[in-house]
Formats: sequence, structure tokens, C-alpha cells
Amino acid sequence: MKKSHLIAILLAAGISLVTSGASNAGCAVPGNASELAAQAGRLLNGERAKSGRKSLGVDSRLAAAAQAHACDMAVKGYFSHRGQNGSKPKRRLQQQGCRGGLVAENIAVGQTDPRELVRDWMASPGHRKNMLLGRGVERYGLGVAKAGRAYSHGYMWVLVISRGC
Repeated sequence: MKKSHLIAILLAAGISLVTSGASNAGCAVPGNASELAAQAGRLLNGERAKSGRKSLGVDSRLAAAAQAHACDMAVKGYFSHRGQNGSKPKRRLQQQGCRGGLVAENIAVGQTDPRELVRDWMASPGHRKNMLLGRGVERYGLGVAKAGRAYSHGYMWVLVISRGC
């Protein structure tokens, strides 16, 4: 598959590959990243429906911020809501052209199946709260990268939920 075709598929699914910048050089994105993100999104919206919440739509800027953070953590071998450059979720969204506002971020590492990922997040009170936010939340973005040198297997996941950009 041509790189341009793969990028078009990922962008259609709301995932952006971060191809420039030293911080993400060497980021390994799973070949089925768009499928993983789409399935996780369906599961997220399924959980929201069970709780009487509206479905969220994919926002490419939120997905770009999530993907960049997943890659940064995977390449640099850390796991935190704070980037090694000191960035926090809201700042990473601003770098994608989003204004400030309500932002929630879930991160996970190790899971290779979106069902396992969403189940784990729903079992954690803080992650569950983020996934079921109401208050005008309408959009999400999800990033996934191969976990990298600090972890022996699985993927690095980042979910960003916001009122949008």
C-alpha cells in the first residue's frame, strides 16, 4: 500500500500520522490503526449510549494531538499525561489550533484489542468519568502507537475528549 493511500485512510478515520518533528521520529503506528481507532470509537459511543450520553464524533485535530502524544510516549519511553516537554492535554490541543475549554485525556499502555482497552478504562473511575462526560462534549480523537522500547508489547493509547475545536 502506498504511503499516501495509508495516510488518506488514517485521516478519514480521524487519525493523523505525525511525520515531522524529532520528538516523533521512529514512531511505529500499527498497520491497522484506523481499524483499531474506529472500533474503540464505536465501543466508546456504545458505553456512552448505555449511560444516556450522546455519541461523540471524531475530530481530526483532537486525533492529531492524541496521536502525537501516543508517539511521543512510545518513542521516548514514558507514560504520563504531561509530555516530557512539560505540555499538558490542553496545550497539545492548542498546538493543533484548538481553543481552550473542557479537555479530558485517557492514556493506556499494553492493550492490543480495543475491547480490552475500553473495558479497562470503564473499570477505572477516573477514566470512566472522562469517557462519559456530558456538559456539551461532542468530539473525540484517538491515537495509537506501538508501545516502544520501554514496554515489551502492546500499544500506547491516547483518547482526547473535548467540546471540540
